[in-house]
Amino acid sequence: MQFGAILRMASNYTQDRLTAAVERVLSGNPAARVAAEFQIPVSTLRKWVSNAKKGIVRQRRGPKPLLPLDTEEAIQDWIIDRQIVRHPVGRADIMKKAIEITELVAGRAVTDGWYTRFRQRHPDLTDRSAQVLSRTRNTVDFDDARLLFSSLAKAIIESNASADQVFNMDETAFYKAPKSKRVVAVRRSKNVWMATPTTSFHMTTIACGSAAGFVVPPVFILPGKTVSLDILQGVEVPGAGVTGTPTGFLNMELFELWLSIFAAAVPPTVKRPLILVMDGCGSHYSSAIIEHATKLQVVLVCLPANATHLFQPLDVAVFASFKGKLRVLVNEFLDEDEAGGYSIDKATAVSIACMAWKGCKFATNVKSGFEVCGLFPLSLVNMQHRMDIYTRNGTPADIRLAAWLQAELAIRREILTLPLPATKSKGRKRKTAPVSGQILTAAMMKKIEDQQQKKKSRGKKSTPPIGARRYR
Repeated sequence: MQFGAILRMASNYTQDRLTAAVERVLSGNPAARVAAEFQIPVSTLRKWVSNAKKGIVRQRRGPKPLLPLDTEEAIQDWIIDRQIVRHPVGRADIMKKAIEITELVAGRAVTDGWYTRFRQRHPDLTDRSAQVLSRTRNTVDFDDARLLFSSLAKAIIESNASADQVFNMDETAFYKAPKSKRVVAVRRSKNVWMATPTTSFHMTTIACGSAAGFVVPPVFILPGKTVSLDILQGVEVPGAGVTGTPTGFLNMELFELWLSIFAAAVPPTVKRPLILVMDGCGSHYSSAIIEHATKLQVVLVCLPANATHLFQPLDVAVFASFKGKLRVLVNEFLDEDEAGGYSIDKATAVSIACMAWKGCKFATNVKSGFEVCGLFPLSLVNMQHRMDIYTRNGTPADIRLAAWLQAELAIRREILTLPLPATKSKGRKRKTAPVSGQILTAAMMKKIEDQQQKKKSRGKKSTPPIGARRYR
């Protein structure tokens, strides 16, 4: 039997203790012994045992809430279910629904005070920062995980690979200024502005690590054709490199070069071939890249499209701590900048990135990332677990969609509704061979290039010479 919300009693015992004591007496224990054990007056205990036998439930003090308890529980179910279908709500959304309900059942609207008390009555709800996912990332399904599992299993079994042979590589940007930040300010301040460092360029960091915890030295990509000596002097990570491309992003030519750096960085004592897991970015594969990887004894495996937030070890376990270190170091730079320019040049960016790299526990985190993502040791169960967390949108495993979603009640049918789940767009029929979740081979690349060439030839329209045109 339940006895309302948790309340602090006059004699320094809680409602939970009183409820537990009443249940002990109802199960046959002597009231005097239970009262002494729970430190509750025996007369009070006997009174509530008597009330429990009569079906009298202890109520909260003060006026009754405008919304009945079962309606508030329905709102809580709606909040949880919106999270599960990846459309979480905030305070304004909850207040809007509560007002619609109270105007329907009570003829007046709830106030802000109701929201505060509602949160107190439902401690299972808390505030979180929601991560934004694009529509394509919201449509990943378990078939993608199965394909990745099959491809990795084939590569690992054929080469009898151990943890030190399986690698993951990815790129990340240097720094992105936050749009806003919660700070402490003087009361009655209308606006609070914050200075933030800026960069006039894009810098990419190539990271790579193995399932055994071996870390390949990073490569920093800057925009431009040359790299000045003062930038190289700031490289404090042993074996790290700095290079340039026209945009500061990785391209096919540089990735082919990086493959040679990667193969040379892995100790010769590690058995070949090496298995490199990466995303399906267009700069990661071409006929020349696959041919070069074959010569280096590197097997390329693509992750499922739009699923790096689920199955990429670097994304899942490494980059969050690396970027956290970057933010701390950038803020320290801002505090120490006596000139007040708040501008980060290339040499400073490389120096800060190296300090952040040395400060994060890369080896430990990447090893944990492989295990959590189910890539090594290869585990379809762990992959399923990652998909389950994504499907539930982070809600605890025991939380499910409320059973009343099919109920034919006006409030629940017309007000507390859920949006339609995201589905994969059918669109037009695929014209190229997919690479996501598969092992890249020369045959696959030839098929892709042949299909792309056919597509280009179909797109060209023959135009008659000017002399053959008729003008009216």
